[in-house]
Amino acid sequence: MRRILICPMIAALLLASFATIVGAEEAGNEQETYKKLLQTIDSSIASLRQGGSASGGLSQAQTFYNNLVENENFDNRPELIEIDNRINQDFISLLGEPFTDSNGNGRYDEGEPFDDLNGNGVWDQPSETEEGIRDLRSDISLMASELGIGVPFIYENALFVILGIGVFVSLLITLITRRVVNWERMRQIKAEVSAFQKELRDARSKRDTKRMYKLQQDQKRILSLQGQMMKENFKPMIFYIVPYFIFWFILQGIYSGWVVAWLPFRLDLPFFGTWVSCGFLSWYLLTYFGFSQIWRKMLIRE
Repeated sequence: MRRILICPMIAALLLASFATIVGAEEAGNEQETYKKLLQTIDSSIASLRQGGSASGGLSQAQTFYNNLVENENFDNRPELIEIDNRINQDFISLLGEPFTDSNGNGRYDEGEPFDDLNGNGVWDQPSETEEGIRDLRSDISLMASELGIGVPFIYENALFVILGIGVFVSLLITLITRRVVNWERMRQIKAEVSAFQKELRDARSKRDTKRMYKLQQDQKRILSLQGQMMKENFKPMIFYIVPYFIFWFILQGIYSGWVVAWLPFRLDLPFFGTWVSCGFLSWYLLTYFGFSQIWRKMLIRE
């Protein structure tokens, strides 16, 4: 029994260490700004794919980008000037409005004022496209790479990190379930309940009232057996439920707002709206329940 309790506790300690490392990695302001910048751009893509507008998120992303590069000196690095100009033009194209100087005057990157055909000082109409936003994201990632700024490994490879966590947790819970549950008794109860239900259906189909009455007299015992089976199924939760929720709560906080995977299509779901991407929760649940079924078939053989 102690060994069963130790496994979830070790998992919780490992996760606590994991979260501490993440906190240390996120200490840099530039790194945190860059992470928020990528999150904002991804949320803009999601909004656009869901049929909404990306302008609000892109405006915020523009502010994050300005904060990211405001203290950088590009004078001796023409390649960075080129990337920066490209990023600025991407924002102009997507937002339909120019960058402004410190006095709020619309200007080109070279500092020359401009006007549209009506002399209103507007660059052009916004052109919000997913391809354009992804090009912007790619250019910003290139700029960050040139400046030596990146996001922690767990964000850069979130797809595989969460996949690994889902595989590990599902395996751990399956091993606990295998150890705690009396599977021989469970199989006996399942066989007995299944035989009862089959016989009851047969009696009803043949309208055999005498046999139906006899079976109904035995129904109380069958319900008791089903209750025993339910208790056996819930028994493993005693050992892992608290560490599991600590595990889930910490990871949810770490990955809150981070896009882990993009769906190759839009999926319209009732009540939930349009599903276009997987965050931590959806990707974790997909991997956890998917591998949980595999482990149960391999290790428990229900």
